[in-house]
Amino acid sequence: MGFLKDLKGWLGIPRPCGVSPPMGRTNPLFVYVRLPAHIEPLDRGARFEDPLQESLERAGLGEITGGGSQLSDPDEEGRRRIVFCGIDIDIYEPVEGLALLRRELARLQAPRGTALLYEMDGQEFEQPVYDD
Repeated sequence: MGFLKDLKGWLGIPRPCGVSPPMGRTNPLFVYVRLPAHIEPLDRGARFEDPLQESLERAGLGEITGGGSQLSDPDEEGRRRIVFCGIDIDIYEPVEGLALLRRELARLQAPRGTALLYEMDGQEFEQPVYDD
């Protein structure tokens, strides 16, 4: 799953080496929410980022730190479309925070195929929002 490593590099998130300190506000877990749909940035913010931020703040479990869209290669007319989009999130408590994200994304009717991508203890994970 090199995508997460590449993404963290693009965002300037350092790779951990050795033993990492416990996760918390000063050492959050970076989670990338991959939404496999054409969702414009303003719609992504209103539909997902703002409600997720409210839920994370209310629970004291994290914060939205960014977002973006992956564009396709240009078609024959030079137009590009959104292939998928993502939300960058820092989680302070991994177990509770990941559970909250899955629950809230399902409640917000995230598209099928939406997944949480994160790395813990040097191992990358891709956790689907839906169990089916």
